[in-house]
Amino acid sequence: MANQTDTGSLQAQVWHALHDHWRGLLILGIVFLILGSAAIVAPWAAALAVNVLVGWLLLISGVVQILHSFQAHRWGLIWNLLGSAVYIVAGVLLLTQPLTGVITLTLLLAAFFIVEGVYKLVLAFKVKPSRAWGWLFFSGLLALLLGLLIWARWPGDAPWVLGLLLGIDLIFGGWSLIMVSMAARRGAAPGV
Repeated sequence: MANQTDTGSLQAQVWHALHDHWRGLLILGIVFLILGSAAIVAPWAAALAVNVLVGWLLLISGVVQILHSFQAHRWGLIWNLLGSAVYIVAGVLLLTQPLTGVITLTLLLAAFFIVEGVYKLVLAFKVKPSRAWGWLFFSGLLALLLGLLIWARWPGDAPWVLGLLLGIDLIFGGWSLIMVSMAARRGAAPGV
């Protein structure tokens, strides 16, 4: 009985947090809709933008890790430097070989969508008493299907699929955030 009370209390706390921050969820949902639409209109540009962004993030992370390696040399200078080199090489490869980078990132996107889809499906069943659980379920199902579709068509469709499917996922993720924010705005806790 105590476990049910703890679960109910946790669910109420989550719901109150959603209610308190519904505006932020709404704004994030709208931003996702805008970015998703842009990615669908120009999938190649979206794919290259993702490639460049990830390349720079890896390159900067590698440089920061090198700087940290010399400050925390007691934790394994050689291993930190090797890890830094991997980040830097991966970043440089993404930036200098954009087509190969897009193909690689497309495969990583497939894995991400599969994991995201499973996570959202599980989460949807956890918040099922909420009126918005169906939107979360639908978003999770779509993400899982997109991941499997990318995997099945890789690498042939990689040049355009990264931007297009990222756009589709952002649009549906945006709509699910908007629907959850609207349900949270109404303020009624699930089951009430």
